[in-house]
This record gives sequence, C-alpha cells and structure tokens, in this order.
Amino acid sequence: MSAVSQPDWRRECLISANRQLESVYQRRPTPCLALQISRNYRLLLVHYEQPDIKQLWQQLSKRWWDKYCHQRQMPDLAMHDLSLF
Repeated sequence: MSAVSQPDWRRECLISANRQLESVYQRRPTPCLALQISRNYRLLLVHYEQPDIKQLWQQLSKRWWDKYCHQRQMPDLAMHDLSLF
C-alpha cells in the first residue's frame, strides 16, 4: 500500500466506524459510545488540512463530548481536557 493511500484508508475507516457507532447509539445511547464517537472525530482532525473540514470535525467531536458529559452527569469540560480520558 502506498504512503499516499494509507491516510485515506485510515480516514475512511474512522468515518465508517462513526457512522456505525452513531447508528448503534441511536438505538441504545451509552456514554461509552458517545465518548468513542467523539474521540474518532478528534482523530479525523489529523487527516485534513482544510480549515472548514477541520472545523466540522471539531464541532462534531464537541457535540458527542457534550452527550458523553451529559450522560455521565459531568460538568462540561473544555475540549482540551479530552486528553485526560
């Protein structure tokens, strides 16, 4: 596999994984799923240089982080605090 196609493959896997996780979450919401989805969106940030796409991934990551915090009955933490988990 060439070095050029590897990031595309990783990005597509993360996007596909999140689609599946979001579908599962709709049927049975759990904090663990919300956290994993948020983390996957954060990982997607390294696969794009376009600011508008990076902003979208950041917004989606924050949305899922907020769901996680709400379900865990935690006060909302700043996105930079994700590294604590």
